[in-house]
Amino acid sequence: MRALVATVSVTVLLLTGCSSGDGGTPTPVVTATADDTSEPAPEPTDAESTQPEQNQPSISIVSLPIGGSSVDDLHPNCYSVSLTDTSVPAGTTIELGTATFKPEGVFETAEQSCPDDLPDCAGVRWTADQHDTCYVGVRQVVSSGSTTLQVPGQATCESQSDCDSLLGRSGSQIVLTALPAETPETPETPTS
Repeated sequence: MRALVATVSVTVLLLTGCSSGDGGTPTPVVTATADDTSEPAPEPTDAESTQPEQNQPSISIVSLPIGGSSVDDLHPNCYSVSLTDTSVPAGTTIELGTATFKPEGVFETAEQSCPDDLPDCAGVRWTADQHDTCYVGVRQVVSSGSTTLQVPGQATCESQSDCDSLLGRSGSQIVLTALPAETPETPETPTS
């Protein structure tokens, strides 16, 4: 008897599900629940956009306010370079450039004049918290004259007033004077 009730119930359900009022095919109903375990849509593979560029004021300084002297007697043509008579405002970075001379033609740079363990100035960055000494090797190219060793810099500041405060400072205090080449003494020859 149970088998007969189950067969009749299944037959009624099948007939009800297959028929429609207009004689056409039934429209399937798709439902989704909160417990649906289908995979989420894939993440986009495009590169994320970058933050808008923040334009900070910057200035070029032809000759930073520097001082220094030759390192020691073993390296008389290696000069220490340090910041003098000024302070770097908080949030400001000064990147040092390649040393130059004013006027040109008396001395030129010569990296081999400094020991390898001393940092060259080009590329060094000075901040409010750190403005370490760097070094410039020089070589005399003429037998007379004087020149000033200059180290330029590019300052990037938090505000234009911070950049402006770096302008008008005294420039380099490192003056180099060429010395005539020494000529060896010739021995006196005895006269007869």
